[in-house]
Amino acid sequence: NMPLIPTWMGSAGGAVAFAVFGLGKNARGDLMRTMGMRVVALTSEAMRINSDLRIASKVMVVSGKVFDKIMILDRKHRIKDRLVRGATMAYDMASRTFTTVQNDIQQGGSSSSDRYSRGKNDDERRRSRS
Repeated sequence: NMPLIPTWMGSAGGAVAFAVFGLGKNARGDLMRTMGMRVVALTSEAMRINSDLRIASKVMVVSGKVFDKIMILDRKHRIKDRLVRGATMAYDMASRTFTTVQNDIQQGGSSSSDRYSRGKNDDERRRSRS
C-alpha cells in the first residue's frame, strides 16, 4: 500500500503552497496568515497546558490500562471475533441486496414485480381459505 507521493514530499509541498498563498497581499493571503497565527497560538497553548498538568503522560497511562482491560475482555468473550462476524454478515446482506437491485434494474424490474405479485396472490389465497 505505497502512496503515489511520499508523505514527506506531500507535507513539504503543502508547506510551500501555504507559504506562497500566505505571501499574497489579498484576502486569501490574509486568511492564510490568520490561520497560521491561530495554529501557532493553539499549539503553544496546548504545550503550555501540557507542561503545567502533564496531560499527555496521564492520557498514555490511562489509554494503556484501558487497552489492557479491552484485551482481557476480548480474550475472555471473543468480542473482536463477534464484531468481525457481525460486520461480515452485514456486508454480505448489503452486497446481496445490491446485487438483487442491479439484477432487477438490468431485467427491467420483472423479478421484483414477480415477487410482489406472488406475495399478493399468496395473501389472496390465505384470505379465501379463512
